[in-house]
Amino acid sequence: MAGKRKRIIPNKGRKLQVALTRRKLFTDKMKAEFLEHFAATCNASLSARRVGIDYRTAFRHRREDPVFGAGWDEALRLGYVRLEEIALREAEKALKRRARVKGPADAPATKDVAWMDPTVALQLLREHKRGTGGGAGAAKPGRAPIVANNAEMFEALVKRLKAFGIRIGRDGNKL
Repeated sequence: MAGKRKRIIPNKGRKLQVALTRRKLFTDKMKAEFLEHFAATCNASLSARRVGIDYRTAFRHRREDPVFGAGWDEALRLGYVRLEEIALREAEKALKRRARVKGPADAPATKDVAWMDPTVALQLLREHKRGTGGGAGAAKPGRAPIVANNAEMFEALVKRLKAFGIRIGRDGNKL
């Protein structure tokens, strides 16, 4: 258990004992290494494992530490630029007629962070655009919706119902 920190703890009224500590602090050096790997992969879980922390620790620090949060956003921005470059490179390769299409089985044997499955890269880009307002679910620019009162709503409803040939009385009942 080399490299593990030990601590002395009491154990329910019995003698003290030596136990391995489970707590590992997320130091500035580890944060820098995490952000560097995150910018290369856009994968928070993989980057967290790389520096030896749980991914939830990274997300908590992103939420609570404004400096780390800004670094995270910058690393994410750089990572997506890299993903777009990979997607374009793979699209260019696909346009050149090849005898065989590369896929996950043809991934490099070494753990090269520069290689990524093109389908994964495209999915990450879609998710990024959805989150930044560039996707289909984003609000369209233009005039803000108008809030109407009850009388205006009733008038609009009567107008539409007249178009369908239904008569409505003043009390709102069908005639």
